[in-house]
Amino acid sequence: MRDSKQTAAALTSRPTRAALGGGSPVRAAPLWRAWLVLPVLALGLLGLGCGSKPPTTNQLGGGQVFTSGGDAGVPDAALGEGNGGPVGGFDLGDPEGNGSQSSCLPFTCEDVHAECGAVSDGCGGVLLCGTCTGGSVCSEPSHQCQAPAQVCSAVGSVCGLVADACGVGTSCGSCSPGEVCNGRTGQCGACEPLRCADGSCGSVPDGCGGTLDCGACPDGEACDALVHLCTACVPTTCAAERAECGQRSNGCGGILSCGTCPSGLACVQNECVPPLPPLECRHQNANCGGIPSSCTGQRVECGTCLAGESCIDNRCRACVPKTCEEQGAACGSVSDGCGGTLSCGSCEPGSACYGNQCCSPQTCEQRGADCGQVSDGCGGTLECGVCQGAESCGGAGTANVCGICQPRTCTGNCGQQSDGCGHILDCGTCSDGDVCVGGSWTCCTPAGSCTDVNPNAQCGTLPDGCGGTLTCAGCGSGGLTCAGAGTANVCEVCQPRTCQGIGQQCGPASNGCGGILNCGPCTGPGQECVNGSCCAPRTCDTVNRSCGTVPGGDGCGRALDCGPCAGNYVCLATGDCCQPRSCSCQGGIGTGDDDGCGGVLDCPVCPPR
Repeated sequence: MRDSKQTAAALTSRPTRAALGGGSPVRAAPLWRAWLVLPVLALGLLGLGCGSKPPTTNQLGGGQVFTSGGDAGVPDAALGEGNGGPVGGFDLGDPEGNGSQSSCLPFTCEDVHAECGAVSDGCGGVLLCGTCTGGSVCSEPSHQCQAPAQVCSAVGSVCGLVADACGVGTSCGSCSPGEVCNGRTGQCGACEPLRCADGSCGSVPDGCGGTLDCGACPDGEACDALVHLCTACVPTTCAAERAECGQRSNGCGGILSCGTCPSGLACVQNECVPPLPPLECRHQNANCGGIPSSCTGQRVECGTCLAGESCIDNRCRACVPKTCEEQGAACGSVSDGCGGTLSCGSCEPGSACYGNQCCSPQTCEQRGADCGQVSDGCGGTLECGVCQGAESCGGAGTANVCGICQPRTCTGNCGQQSDGCGHILDCGTCSDGDVCVGGSWTCCTPAGSCTDVNPNAQCGTLPDGCGGTLTCAGCGSGGLTCAGAGTANVCEVCQPRTCQGIGQQCGPASNGCGGILNCGPCTGPGQECVNGSCCAPRTCDTVNRSCGTVPGGDGCGRALDCGPCAGNYVCLATGDCCQPRSCSCQGGIGTGDDDGCGGVLDCPVCPPR
């Protein structure tokens, strides 16, 4: 029987890359790009009109796909893996999200020119670069706060939705009556009906509100009710297909209803799995709980964890809760290590719970205190009274013990100093023109002018030698500037720096004389100005990767993430998206066989023939 995940119609002129057979690595650039637009599709794909690539059934399987014009299709059913596994977004080092253990100097938001959203710091962490206000949105991929019109203009869209850096759709307008918005190009135009592909059958929507009649199947074959392909009639069941939910072909032209998923799970490829976290959650390496959006500051829900997992720091982790006994806690409340709280009991009357241990508070006498405040040894505070007569608390040098204070004498030869017993000592004054330097309490004669410190000084400021500052005369209006040629405190003709002299290839820079250098734009193919240097950033296409994080980033100091694979495709270390082989009783593919993508199949027992 043919693969029931094939779809029914496509452009007869060009199949998509997703049409390759199972078990083969494929370059699937349209697949990873689909993940970038999924939040947009969820917000309003159906409202964009028939030119917005109507969704197809099981579009990520083998075979060809519905599309219009001459364009390859964009997957719409790809919800990815469950919450329990790694999330998408940036490559954040180790799977626990703790970052790399190697030495690494992380970037700052300023280094990557980001003023909003979440970006990688290059060392396994995430930078939250601020939120946008006043109706502006965080543009993707520049991470700059821009007006919605600028975001739409940057990608050439006049209609439909454009995703911001957090995956939230920004409306670019609507089309005139009689036109529809092409969801791929963001342009208005007439709707282009689909056409029947070779081997298709039955009635198929044409994407423009009409229906295609793709004909009947030859004798002995049935028209698959979901993918509209002619297949030999081989009855099957939900159990045989290991389908937990949704609809499935019954193998003979009918449809099987395989049920619905429990609350909190989504039906993806007939399997109940936790829904993929929103794009912003994946950017912040979160797959459970709630986080503030790095674009708007509003709370974003990232989902719940599977049974046996706990949400710890917004990450689902397999966790075995600890007991009070395992943690040595005899009382009070402690964390169970898995996001929960344990109540470890209370103490006997007269005892207090301190540090999760039962503790007997001490008295002032037991603490050796007869005045002031002291700890009772169990987290409380004792009031131990006041001293009488000439005695003061700690006066003789012992804390919390009453005694006669022994006053200190003057240090140095000047200033108003404390005697340590509540009185001020007058330790003398300095001669006229001298100042008393605190700390050493000595008299100091400050320099009278800048030339006393530096005979060549003409401008700027200099220390006076006694903790003060001298302000020198200045350079006047003769066109001279202070240290203009590089000599401190000397008026000189300023020698402006050049772009070449400071090693800057592009963009603005200070000329050292109060002006701004314009080092020009980058002229090389595809180059951008990054921190004053021209750099041609690599893209997922240029490095020939369809998924995963690219080692070394974009080559310009920024992370390059090609996203996850869609549907049941898996990302190989080479950056290829690979569709694992499926179990097949007829094809002799069973438990222990290679799935074609580096894994091993676990298949149900085939029924006897």
